[in-house]
Amino acid sequence: MRRLLGMLLLAVVAGVSTSTVDVREASAQKISAPGWLGIAMEKSKGPPGVLVTHVIKGSPAMKTGLLEGDRIVRVDGAPVANPSEVSAKVAGKGPGKSLAVQLMRTSKLVEVSVTLATRPSNDQLFRMELVGEKLPSLPALKLAAGPGPVGYPALAGRVVLLDLFATWCGPCLQLGPYYNSFESKYGAQGLTVLAVSSEDSAILAGWSAKNGVGYSVASDPSDTLGGRLAAPAIPASVLVDKHGVVREVSLGFELSQVKRTEQLIQVLLKEP
Repeated sequence: MRRLLGMLLLAVVAGVSTSTVDVREASAQKISAPGWLGIAMEKSKGPPGVLVTHVIKGSPAMKTGLLEGDRIVRVDGAPVANPSEVSAKVAGKGPGKSLAVQLMRTSKLVEVSVTLATRPSNDQLFRMELVGEKLPSLPALKLAAGPGPVGYPALAGRVVLLDLFATWCGPCLQLGPYYNSFESKYGAQGLTVLAVSSEDSAILAGWSAKNGVGYSVASDPSDTLGGRLAAPAIPASVLVDKHGVVREVSLGFELSQVKRTEQLIQVLLKEP
């Protein structure tokens, strides 16, 4: 999970890679803050260019109409063949500046002008991607402890507090007692607290017993849930309503956010 979360922070959540070279180039041009486009990219395996693999919700790229599958071939008139070349162009301009992008879409050449923005924080990006959207499909999870269930459609009609964690994560352990309390107070009313880690089920079962965990704890053997949620770090909490729509997200541990989460749980449990 550690390796995956590092990759997510660089690619899916950041939207454009931010290598040391890019930062130096931006600094050399006296750009106070690099621009932000809001895409994840990879080198095209076919014709030359850079393939757009993800467009962040609410980003300049989405507002301009860039789509997953687009192949960027030129930026500001210069041909590009690697994601780092696109990143350098983006980082070399500040927020509010325009970027001319030439791309291939289903064999058709398309030209767009993107107005760059300031890169949001990781928490803001996490929120932009998920809140108001249907929860992405969960991978096959293995229940390690607690009542379950650990997937849909069994969870349909319940409010779900999904927690990405690890037994070695300090802030995750701080959240545990509060989530235990939520399960105890609201479980009978329709709340399921589901904590998920890529660690082995036996490790999670032992950890749950040792710490008196009363909510559901599951193993993600495929280690793919973090990627599906575009979570940049752990703990990452996702609050889902009875209809499977994400209503709130949070990163790390803050007591004020825990209190807000409980207030939202109370509201969602009353919704039809």
